[in-house]
Amino acid sequence: MKTIMILTAGLWLILSACQDITPGYLQTEYAGYTLDSMVVKKVLDLTPPQPNPTFEIYVNNYGYTPEKCVQNGIYPTIGGEEYKRDRYGWPWTSTPIEGVEGTRPIFVNIKDITTDTGDAGKMWEVLQVSGDGTFTMPVYSDVPVGRYRISLTFTNEGYTQDVNDVFTVIVK
Repeated sequence: MKTIMILTAGLWLILSACQDITPGYLQTEYAGYTLDSMVVKKVLDLTPPQPNPTFEIYVNNYGYTPEKCVQNGIYPTIGGEEYKRDRYGWPWTSTPIEGVEGTRPIFVNIKDITTDTGDAGKMWEVLQVSGDGTFTMPVYSDVPVGRYRISLTFTNEGYTQDVNDVFTVIVK
């Protein structure tokens, strides 16, 4: 009987020592962007691209392949940097965030947008962030010229962490 009482007391001590442990983990101390800013132009260069004479010379006279020209930074057309963005409605897009680790799924939301010269409220209306931390902004918007600092919140099961002033959108 004494043995049963000792075993029961021992089992009770073991079970009472157990606590609810939050599963998984979330680490953001190394979170950041390789390119930590994105320039959004209010006025686009809509000049249609023109044939690049240098490209033509290298392909026709020096025997370069088009692929080799592109590898060397010589493209078939020049000009009209935002022509295709306007024509096809391609949004302004950042690179994904790096350095966020944890138990999946990890959700990301914009925590805060600050600016000294612009209108953060208008930026809130148009700026979107996807699950990998990529920012997207429409080609055209009514966001005023300025520098906008973005802070993010990362959340998974049981954890929430903020990364402040991690990205800058420059509207000019």
